Amino acid sequence: MAKFYFDDDADMTLLDDKTVAIIGYGNQGRSQALNMRDNGINVVVGNIEDVYAKIARDDGWDLQTIEDAAAAADVLMMLTSDDSQPEVYENWVKKSLKKGDVMSFAHGFNIHYKEIVPGPDVDIVMVAPRMLGEGVRATFLEGRGFPSLIAVAQDASGHAMEMCLAISKAIGTTKMGVLDSTFEEEVLIDLFEEHQPSLYGLRAMYTALVEAGCSPEAVMLDLYASGEGVKFAEYGRDLGAFERMKRTSVTAQYGHLVWSKQYFDEEKTLNGMREMLANIKDGSFIAALKAEKAKNAKDIDQTWKENNDHELVKKEHELYQLLGRRPKDAPAPGDD
Repeated sequence: MAKFYFDDDADMTLLDDKTVAIIGYGNQGRSQALNMRDNGINVVVGNIEDVYAKIARDDGWDLQTIEDAAAAADVLMMLTSDDSQPEVYENWVKKSLKKGDVMSFAHGFNIHYKEIVPGPDVDIVMVAPRMLGEGVRATFLEGRGFPSLIAVAQDASGHAMEMCLAISKAIGTTKMGVLDSTFEEEVLIDLFEEHQPSLYGLRAMYTALVEAGCSPEAVMLDLYASGEGVKFAEYGRDLGAFERMKRTSVTAQYGHLVWSKQYFDEEKTLNGMREMLANIKDGSFIAALKAEKAKNAKDIDQTWKENNDHELVKKEHELYQLLGRRPKDAPAPGDD
């Protein structure tokens, strides 16, 4: 079994004489910065002048440029978006790195695919929360923490794992536990999860039910818009993926566990998933992602347009306006 580490395994005092730079005050950056500050860590924040810069100042930070924050740091938390990190590194971070520095990533993407290749005299670690940025902050404040995958890609100092665990404790994740992993494993699992066509499955379920004569509003409420699925996901988190079914009716158990099997081709699904994994491993996906970036996300924009033209999205907008989740005068998706 893979090894877990908890609060007692981590020594946060290793950061006492260090300056930690949060590079990027977005989704993960804000939460990790605030958690570290609450734990008494000496933190500086570097960000470009955008909407997140205002948020950082509102949170009380003396905001610095990324270049200045990187130059001041002993530990650099690389928390800008994956696609921006290589440019951020080349333009503002690389020149400031010195022997003994620690670079920490929340996702193994750029190190694994060698989009960023630091010199041999810095430690390269990963603390990858299995939690959205807002959840990183919320669970810290609740005192229960969140799980993460951790890894060391380069141990120049001989103490990279100890520093990785210190960082983990400082952001609050050893409270629940961190799992020893690798950059490759984290990338494989993360990208694989992001490849799942569940949204299109949801759209197909909507279409089938509406074709069967159900109202769009009733379908959306039952499939996702009521929020019932949030509680079901919590049961999965707390009880287990299948064990949570014991909280449902016998009818639901029979439908989910027995009757649904006739509509599910496990071997075909597995073959598709194996192909997804192969395309991640052999670099096909990152090559396609780079090509997409080179053409200014043309395929993403086109897919957004196609989805915004779908009946589900249009009816959803009307329902959410009726429920007060969107202003009455809010433009429909695709019209703004």
